[in-house]
Amino acid sequence: MNAILSTLQSARRMADQRRFDWAARGVLKTPPIVPEEGPLVIVSMVCHRDLLMYLLAIKTFYRRLGFGRIVVIDDGSLTPEDLEVIRHHVRPSEIIPAKSLSSPACPSYISWKKLFCIAKFIDESFVIQLDSDTLSVSPDLSEVRDLVLSDASFILGTWANQEVVTMQEAVYAARESTSTHVQMVAEQNFDKLSGFSSKKYFRGCSGFDGFAKGLFNMKDLEEFSAEMFSIIGDKWSEWGSEQTMSNVLVANSPRMGLLPYPEYYNYWGVEEAQQKFIHFVGTYRYHGGVYLKSVQTALAELRAQA
Repeated sequence: MNAILSTLQSARRMADQRRFDWAARGVLKTPPIVPEEGPLVIVSMVCHRDLLMYLLAIKTFYRRLGFGRIVVIDDGSLTPEDLEVIRHHVRPSEIIPAKSLSSPACPSYISWKKLFCIAKFIDESFVIQLDSDTLSVSPDLSEVRDLVLSDASFILGTWANQEVVTMQEAVYAARESTSTHVQMVAEQNFDKLSGFSSKKYFRGCSGFDGFAKGLFNMKDLEEFSAEMFSIIGDKWSEWGSEQTMSNVLVANSPRMGLLPYPEYYNYWGVEEAQQKFIHFVGTYRYHGGVYLKSVQTALAELRAQA
């Protein structure tokens, strides 16, 4: 019975994804972005599979924000045709091969390359990291604009009324869990970090985050990673450690802002009211047709822009 149910769920997900992909192709008929100068760099990692999703993410976001340089990280799967599509529709200031971004002192899996890329630009500008599976669904992203212009770091929250905590409080909370995920294991061991008693933490989602000008550099990433490797060993190499790193960086920024939740939220199968920005995470991405419906509305707005 379980095998049959699993097969049916898989077939339904594939059908939902095909419907989504068919609708998403409409983004290719919408106007290209016309970049405007501003105190901002917007970085995204893009792969061949998610090209249409990325175009929807960056076009809906840039239409609301209206300024900043766009930088694309090619994860290595983008074809020459994909790159031409990106150059036409997005007009990025740079397309950087992921293979050119590395550090022997940090985990080698690909999500860390987003932080390495951010480190290239953060000395000169505020930097936003925007995942391809996000969508800006409100004409008003004033909270994001205000944070950028005030040089205040931010990260997508994970529950309502969430607050920044001390690292000690994060340790106490994490030790109540039996999870072996790298983020939980790292949090359980924060009290072994040098200077932890004066540090803060915010359990966010790095699918959408912003970093104040000059907040960190490669040396900071490498030193923190070296400490975590010495504390939890190769566990730090597992997927999710870069999100832990982002949480620490943002929480300890001299200026940090909180995005209102659930106006800015991760979609876990429950549609929220007063949506402004949605991160459509993995398992629930196509659940309930919310992503498809949101994209259809967004495409109508982008076409009207023409």
